[in-house]
Amino acid sequence: MAAKVILHIGQQKSGTTYLQEMLGHVAGPLAEEAGILYPASIREILPDAIENHEKATRGLLGTEYPWVSAADAAVERGKWTRLAAKVRAWQDTALISAEALSAIRSPAVARLLAEFGGAAVEVVITARGLDRSLPSLWQQHVRNGRQSGIEEFFAVLAEQRGRGRRAIEEEPGLHLWRAFGLGGLVRRWAAEVGPDRVRVVVNPGSPPDLLWRRFAAAVGASGCAGRLPAEIRTRRAHSGLTGDEIELLIALNRRLDGAGWSTYERRALREEILLRGLNARGGRGGPVAVPESARALVAAWAEEDLAELRSSGVEIVGRPEELRPAPRPPDDAGPPTSFQVADAAAAAILAVAPRGRYAQAPRPKSWRTWIRTRVRPAEQFPSPSPSRPDAGRTASPN
Repeated sequence: MAAKVILHIGQQKSGTTYLQEMLGHVAGPLAEEAGILYPASIREILPDAIENHEKATRGLLGTEYPWVSAADAAVERGKWTRLAAKVRAWQDTALISAEALSAIRSPAVARLLAEFGGAAVEVVITARGLDRSLPSLWQQHVRNGRQSGIEEFFAVLAEQRGRGRRAIEEEPGLHLWRAFGLGGLVRRWAAEVGPDRVRVVVNPGSPPDLLWRRFAAAVGASGCAGRLPAEIRTRRAHSGLTGDEIELLIALNRRLDGAGWSTYERRALREEILLRGLNARGGRGGPVAVPESARALVAAWAEEDLAELRSSGVEIVGRPEELRPAPRPPDDAGPPTSFQVADAAAAAILAVAPRGRYAQAPRPKSWRTWIRTRVRPAEQFPSPSPSRPDAGRTASPN
């Protein structure tokens, strides 16, 4: 069994995909120089894939994740068996990264920890300001097919958080606040492993490689932080959507609802529009911000979490103040105009339109055109050869 297991449990939308991509690139030096195994799971089949151990944890925790069915969990059971075997075979430190673990309840936390026997377990939580993470979460819901607007989304969040701490900890359907309520998240895991084994890494938002350097320090791999080329360290995992793009996707989701498209077909259509159409546009505009109607509420939530974080006794890597919402939303974060939405729609149409379908059908050629284009002029009417004295004469029938 590994002497130590580090669980990177999110939060979601805190830069976890970016960090998982960095870890995949540096997995070799991480194991050889720092003694930290970042075990391959997805990368066993797709070497260039971004390694996320969530699917493996589904094989252990199953329907503890409200979005996972028992049948899906059974399919993933082998992934957990193989991942756990690699952790047991490693003698030093193993690092598992699955942001969905931030949403599980205390009994599931205990069940997961029991899998690691006598290993010392440490927990790393990456955190980002609610004014950035919650709009990003709403965008992800829309990308997955949801139809609710951002004000409706924040109204639901307010109602759920208003049910209180006990409900959030116990009710399966309140998993969003188990993940995004930083104070409760820290308290839940610290109760199981001890506050001295929990570290919170603050994502400052910019520059992106500052998050990577902070995370590397938190897991004991500072020496490997600079092993990645600058163009990899400083790139972002994926781009957020703008207000006009979100409006377009919501309208598309409403049209797709009841149109007979399968879940796979809907997802494939949206991803093609996003990758080939919307993300490829220049001058896309600023990010989506918390609506004015919810800004005071989000600021209050952030202060509650910061107070609980400071009193928790856990280590904080970075400045807690970086988790406070910005005093003002970005200047270009206003509602999209009809022109902006129309421009996004045009880009979406061009991304998926079958161009060949609209090409002019070729007209059939006449026999005269065929001769003119297929036969060289010298071959159309052969002329008599001047070297033959009988050229041009008609042969005698005798």
